[in-house]
Amino acid sequence: MSDTAQQQESAQSREAATAPPLRFLVHDAELDTGAVARLCAEEHIGLVAWEERETIPPGAHVLVFLGDERIRDISMLALQREWAVGVLPHQRAQRACAALGVKGDLPTMIRHFLKAPVIEVDALTCNDELVFTSVVIGKVLALRPRDLDRQQTTWSLLRGSLKGLAKMTLLPYTLTTGKERSIKLAALGMVVMGQTQSKLIERAFTDEMSLSDGRLTLLALAPRSIVSYLFFLLRLLLPRKLNLSRLPASLSLFQSNRLHISARQGTEYLLDGKPVHASEIELQIQEKRLRVLPGPALVLRKEEARNGDKETVRLNHIPVDATAGHLIKKHLPLFNHATEDEYRELFIALRDNAAATSSYKVLMVLSVMLALGGMYANSAPVIIGAMILAPLMSPIISFSMGLARSDVLLMNASGRTMLTGIAWGLSCAVLMAWAMPLEIPTMEMKARMHPTLLDLMVAVLSGIAGAYANAKEEIAKSLAGVAIAVALVPALSVAGVGLGWGDWQMAGGAALLLITNLVGIAIAASATFLVLGFAPFNRARKGMGVTAVILLLISLPLSLSFAHLVTRDRILESVPVGEVELSGQVVEISQADVRLGEPHLVRVVLSTGSPLEPEHVDELKALISQRVGEPIVLDVQSNLRR
Repeated sequence: MSDTAQQQESAQSREAATAPPLRFLVHDAELDTGAVARLCAEEHIGLVAWEERETIPPGAHVLVFLGDERIRDISMLALQREWAVGVLPHQRAQRACAALGVKGDLPTMIRHFLKAPVIEVDALTCNDELVFTSVVIGKVLALRPRDLDRQQTTWSLLRGSLKGLAKMTLLPYTLTTGKERSIKLAALGMVVMGQTQSKLIERAFTDEMSLSDGRLTLLALAPRSIVSYLFFLLRLLLPRKLNLSRLPASLSLFQSNRLHISARQGTEYLLDGKPVHASEIELQIQEKRLRVLPGPALVLRKEEARNGDKETVRLNHIPVDATAGHLIKKHLPLFNHATEDEYRELFIALRDNAAATSSYKVLMVLSVMLALGGMYANSAPVIIGAMILAPLMSPIISFSMGLARSDVLLMNASGRTMLTGIAWGLSCAVLMAWAMPLEIPTMEMKARMHPTLLDLMVAVLSGIAGAYANAKEEIAKSLAGVAIAVALVPALSVAGVGLGWGDWQMAGGAALLLITNLVGIAIAASATFLVLGFAPFNRARKGMGVTAVILLLISLPLSLSFAHLVTRDRILESVPVGEVELSGQVVEISQADVRLGEPHLVRVVLSTGSPLEPEHVDELKALISQRVGEPIVLDVQSNLRR
């Protein structure tokens, strides 16, 4: 071959290499070819009817004006022939347009694709059908993908999520990953997607999945109770997005290049909104990437390393294996049910706490003596130390578990331990009261003699905290705070002092506080164990019913004390404090106190520059009576100021 011929052949090769790729526009009968004929002619774009799509050569740039179903079909052909595909706006191609960021009118999008770069993305298939957005298996409620036909609002999301709430049922599925790991789980449903460009609840999830990382992502929704589902729904509605590495407990995550899902009795799934029924679902990321022309609204990220060989499985707290078997095809309970392992570990610990060991008795005596020392010395820090040292909280929590599960043996053992500790504490307090030459109640003692509903509220909160801290090993250190919050040993000590002094009013008030704490903690802790799933409601009904009746009886005197407290506070607010002018003389009221009665007695301490006359006291009494709204008896202590 001559040099001239070689040069011509080389020039032709370079020209072929730099020539624009062959362009075609595949369309259906809905395209007005006359509207785009001139533009296609100018840009050398060949118009191809749907029936003639097989004539397009490999490696071409193919623009498609088709509906979603035909785009799905031609995409499989594009994989085989390595076409670069661009989707044009079509009234029946909403899902394809959403997945590829197509936004604009037909001429605008044609011009855009003439300059758009070719990108390679993973092709997700479900039973050999291409997936544009997602596959929804079962009932996922709040995780349903965005409805392309209408805008999703917070209200519509909430309404759809709560639909059929009382009849939610977990169904069995078997998942097999690309590395042949098989997992049996129970779930309400699952959502599968290739990447977040599918617009799966874009308001809820961060954009963490690549267009081409070689893996598909499956989220399984499997709450163990209605309450846990409601908590998940609340988290979904919060403005802060979910992170795939820190999903809520009701969600599990699977990422692999292939997933096989088996449902024994078959299941209905939605492939991009199209209903399909099958018992076996094969999901796979195609090894050969799909070449696409991105739309202007498609968010492109920096190319990442492919992770096709890497699998991620985060089960969180969803039911699997034996645990799943207990929940399958049953309506979700209101509260979680603890697993056998969780219950076994907690039960062993509570059974040990129910024993009246020698260490328990020694600590009981020491804590009461320490509390009495703080009472007589009127020292709050010493009393707090006694609360921390006291071991009485442990058998109460054990008794609460026995009450929740109607476990007579556990209730008897922990009840005997509680009574033993109370007997030792009372005996120690009575003996110390006899031995002490002091018989005047201190302020710390008086504070435990008049319990109200506020003390019951503290006991209930302490019971909840105590049960929760025992059930959760990671927060067991909080038990010291629970012991400080509730006044078990101080109330026991004051009751013993009252018995030793023969002061029945003092002993009765402190004993009422002690019983309030015991009953409040017991019923609140039992209810907490029920909520945490350590006992079914039908077993706890009888025991908690009896305890609730006792609590109601205790609430009567506590309510009366609380009403007196409210009345006393109301009267104190009516007493003027500071400078007051009485018959031309200025006095300053510095202190006030109230003792309820018929009528109420109001004591005030005031300072004045000259002695008060009876008319001054009468005027002050009339002023306070008017503010209180009823007659009072006024006791005035006047201090002369010089």
